[in-house]
Amino acid sequence: LAVPVQLTQDGKLLIEAAVRKGGVACFTISKGQPQTFPMVCHGALHPERKDDFAWENDRGAYRVYGPALERTGERSFGIDVWTKNTPELVVDQRFYVEDIVMMPTVDSLRRVDRHRGDSLYRTISYHHDHGRGLDPYKVGATLGCGAPALMVADSIVMPYCFERYEVLDEGPLRFTVRLTQSPRVVCGDTIREHRVITLDKGSNFNRMTVSYDGLSRPVAFCSGVVVQREDPEPVVLGRDFVSYTDPTDQPNVHHAPLYVAVLFPEGTVTTRQQQQHALGVLPQYRGEPYTYYFGSAWAKYDVRTPQEWEARIAWYLRMLRHPLQVTLKKNN
Repeated sequence: LAVPVQLTQDGKLLIEAAVRKGGVACFTISKGQPQTFPMVCHGALHPERKDDFAWENDRGAYRVYGPALERTGERSFGIDVWTKNTPELVVDQRFYVEDIVMMPTVDSLRRVDRHRGDSLYRTISYHHDHGRGLDPYKVGATLGCGAPALMVADSIVMPYCFERYEVLDEGPLRFTVRLTQSPRVVCGDTIREHRVITLDKGSNFNRMTVSYDGLSRPVAFCSGVVVQREDPEPVVLGRDFVSYTDPTDQPNVHHAPLYVAVLFPEGTVTTRQQQQHALGVLPQYRGEPYTYYFGSAWAKYDVRTPQEWEARIAWYLRMLRHPLQVTLKKNN
């Protein structure tokens, strides 16, 4: 029985494997015509929506904002979360339906009849759930879910939109993108931020490796999740993670919270709540590559309660620190 496989840009062969605790699974690699497996981990630029870049797997979807949005002056800094409750790819369709097909018609109809235009918008927009998920997350001038940032005198220096992107992997098992952010001035230094984001099939968490060019002195580094001002209570500050039960932008309409978290398995961070965020802060950071994880789950899909979300966080951290052991044997 063939299992999904994928060759990555850094020379790894990924194999979809399920192994019981303490168990052993054996796979044979042989020459032949490779099978084609369905695309599960996918991402793309969407110039129809001001250069948004969005990606997804079978658990959820995410987006960051690009140069066309930055030119408008809109303050959208962080990482957005889109929910889904299907393993199928949904992001490209959402952008196409809303930004190419729907909005010109909605705008025209609103000029004639505002009520009918608004009704059409609610019927089609990806800001409303039509059975496959939606965009219910508030980002704006915040880190959103897991954007990296530097700190000066305990104040977050918000990142801005990306300037360039490069898709490194996409396929049945892994998506990877490299983002180069627009340059900014921090403490007199002109710096440039680089991100490499990886999302695997079946995972609620993205791997983020971030680095900075141009830092001449150590500063604090942070990442975290935005905490909505009207709902500050469901925040968990762990030793090596921060998590939050987000009520969504319309809790009385969606009736299902969004769970978000940022995990810090590498280095010693201090977790705290400040400036509308739950943060993990790394002191004396010099710009070298640093890896952490950010992610989400939705109460209408794969995680039903905050307690289940905390259990998944704990499991994921254990998995990172005690990974599956792989042994290669060459047959004669």
